[in-house]
Amino acid sequence: MTNKQDFSKEVLAGYLDHAVLDPSFTRTQLKDNIMIGVDYGCKSVCVNPDAIEIAKDCIQGSHTLLCVVCDFPFGSSHTPSKLAQVQAIIDQGDIFEIDMVANYGKIKGGEYDDVIDEIKQMSQLCHQNHVGLKVIVETDALTQEEIKQAVRCCILGQADFIKTSTGYFKGEHNVGASLEVIDLIMKEAQGKIKVKASGCVRSKERLIDLINLGIDRAGVGCSSTKKILDEAYE
Repeated sequence: MTNKQDFSKEVLAGYLDHAVLDPSFTRTQLKDNIMIGVDYGCKSVCVNPDAIEIAKDCIQGSHTLLCVVCDFPFGSSHTPSKLAQVQAIIDQGDIFEIDMVANYGKIKGGEYDDVIDEIKQMSQLCHQNHVGLKVIVETDALTQEEIKQAVRCCILGQADFIKTSTGYFKGEHNVGASLEVIDLIMKEAQGKIKVKASGCVRSKERLIDLINLGIDRAGVGCSSTKKILDEAYE
């Protein structure tokens, strides 16, 4: 465990994927919100595919990298269309990571072979192009046993990360990356895959607690990035 006082603003920023995914944002709003992540020195900015060029302009000359979502936020497109979107994203160049949404309905239905096969095809395409792959499994939609199965699917599919949430799930159970969910994932993963906590990560204290559980990255929205890192300055 790391003492809370050991976390500087720079260290915390290095854990953050700054998400700018609101589909209602105008071009000006996209640029302004992406620049929050760049100005605070976040690990990456995470955007929808149509904002790639704007994001590339914003991160130019910085240490912040570019992450792009695929089949967001539902994950229910068929595999060939997901692969086509990944290829189109990669073709734009300078992509650090892709966050794809798994078909979590198939996870709930026990169709694990299909889930693994899709993740494996996506990871192979990404890795051939030196791009990392995170898989969002939407843990708020899953039971504890289904979360364990989702972890296994991501490991067998050779993804780089398992990620908890899109932030857009509207079910009656919305806890996001709770400490309990992350602890469950970490115990199931046993170091075989990296973990990205996303959803309800809105304070410095929560981020530090998640880091102490062993996460490798956290996904946060525009206002949360500013709040968390301003708290770190204090």
